[in-house]
Amino acid sequence: MPFFVPEQLSSWSGGKWHDLPKSPVQGFSIDARKLSAGEMFVAIEAERDGHDFVEQALENGASSALVNRLQLNIPIPQLLVENTLKAFQEIASTHRNAFQGPITGITGSCGKTTTKEVLSLLLGSHCHRTKGNLNNYLGVPLTLLELDSSNDSGVIEVGINQIGEMSELASILSPNLVVITMIGLSHLEGLVDLETIASEKAKIFEDSEVVPKVVFHHECLQYEPFKVWREKGKPHVILIEGEVDPEKISCDTAFYEIWTETNKIGDSCMLRLWRHESPVLVTSIPVASSGVHKNIALSILAACEQGISHQAISERLPQYRPSTLRAASFQGRGRTYFVDCYNANPSSMKDSIEFFSSKFKGTPKLYILGGMEELGEQGMILHEEVGSTATVETTDLFVMIGEKASWFAPGLMRSGAMPEQLVILNDLDSARSLVDDFQGSVLLKGSRSNGLEELLPPWAVQEEKVFGC
Repeated sequence: MPFFVPEQLSSWSGGKWHDLPKSPVQGFSIDARKLSAGEMFVAIEAERDGHDFVEQALENGASSALVNRLQLNIPIPQLLVENTLKAFQEIASTHRNAFQGPITGITGSCGKTTTKEVLSLLLGSHCHRTKGNLNNYLGVPLTLLELDSSNDSGVIEVGINQIGEMSELASILSPNLVVITMIGLSHLEGLVDLETIASEKAKIFEDSEVVPKVVFHHECLQYEPFKVWREKGKPHVILIEGEVDPEKISCDTAFYEIWTETNKIGDSCMLRLWRHESPVLVTSIPVASSGVHKNIALSILAACEQGISHQAISERLPQYRPSTLRAASFQGRGRTYFVDCYNANPSSMKDSIEFFSSKFKGTPKLYILGGMEELGEQGMILHEEVGSTATVETTDLFVMIGEKASWFAPGLMRSGAMPEQLVILNDLDSARSLVDDFQGSVLLKGSRSNGLEELLPPWAVQEEKVFGC
C-alpha cells in the first residue's frame, strides 16, 4: 500500500490543510465504517453527505479527512477543497501518472470482470487489479490509489451508466492498452441506445491523456467510433473468430478458434490464436459459454500484446476460478446449480441461457430467472425478446421471480414453452422448495438486485469448472 505525504496531497488537490497530519496518509476510503487505520476519509456528497460521517471515520481510525467544508468541532486534520469528488479524482490521476508500469483499461456492456480477472492472472502476481466491482467514478480512483512500487502493471475495470462519465474516467485512467469486451444493451435509462453506448464506451480511448492501443472483437466495427479509430490508423488489434490462413494476418488483426473435445473425464476446450509474426498459440481453456470464451480470447490477446509468453499463459490460465456469483457451477445431492446472478443484461442473459440449455440438453432443467434492471422503457420488450431466443424442452421448468421477470413469459411461449412450464412468483421464498426439490440442473440468472444466490442450497459445493457468462 502506498503512502502519501500530506504536503503532496494539498498540492495535487489544490486544497489547504487545517491541522497538518503528523504522518503520511496510508490510503483512502469513502466509507467511514470500513476504513483502515491511517487512511484519509473522503467526504463525498452523494445520496448521503459524507461530511455527516467524518466523526465516525475518526473513531474508526482515520488519520485525516478530505472535505469541502470544515468541521472544527471534530479533532481530525482536514484537507479543505472546493469539490471533494474532483479533488479525489485529481489526486488519483496524479498518482497514476507517476506509475511507470502499463495500465490496461477494460470496459464493455458485459464481461468486464471476467476479462479483468483472466488478464490480471495472465500478467502475473505483481499486477494490480480492480477489487470486486469497484469500477465507477469512485471505484476507479480508489483502485488507482492502491498502485505502489510492488506492482509492475495494472488492470482497471471501468463501468458507466450515464453520458459523460467515461470521458472523466478516461482522463484519470490514461490507459496504455484498452480492451473492449462487447457493445450491448445495458444501462439504457442513462445511455439510451446502442449507438450512444458505443460512443460513450469508446471515449475510454478517444479521451485518454495518452493514445492507447485498443483491442476489440470485430463485432465492434459496426459502430462508428471503432471504424473511425481503425480508419485513422490509430493503434488497435481486431480479434476475429474462425480459422484463417496465417498469411492473411496483419499487424492489426488476430484470429482465434475454439474447439471442444469429449474424453473419459468430460468435455475439454482448446484455443488456437494466430497473431502477426508470432508463433501460433495453442492452450487449453475452461469449458464455458461463447461469451466467456470470447472474453478469455481477448484476455490472452491483451496479455500477448504486453509481452507475456505463450508458456506463461498456458501455465497461468488453469489457475482462473470464477467468483461465486459469476458463472460458477455448484454440485449437491446429485444436482448441478449454475449460478450467474451478479448482473444481467440481454446479452449476458442470452449467453447464459444458451450455454445452460446446451450443456444439459436432454435432461430436466429448472430456470430461475430474475428481471434485468436499468433497461428503461424498452425493458418489457427486451425481456420478451430474450425469452423468445430460448431453446425449450418438454422437461424444462421456467420460474420467473418478480414483475420484470414475468416479462420473459410471452417470449418463452413463442419459443414453445407450454403454460404448465411457466411459473411466476412474487418473491424468493416462494421458489425455495422448487429449487431444493428439483431433480435435475438449476440455473440462477438475473440482475444483482434480485438476490437469486439466496436460493442456492447450503449443501451445494462449488466445482472447479467455469461455465456461463
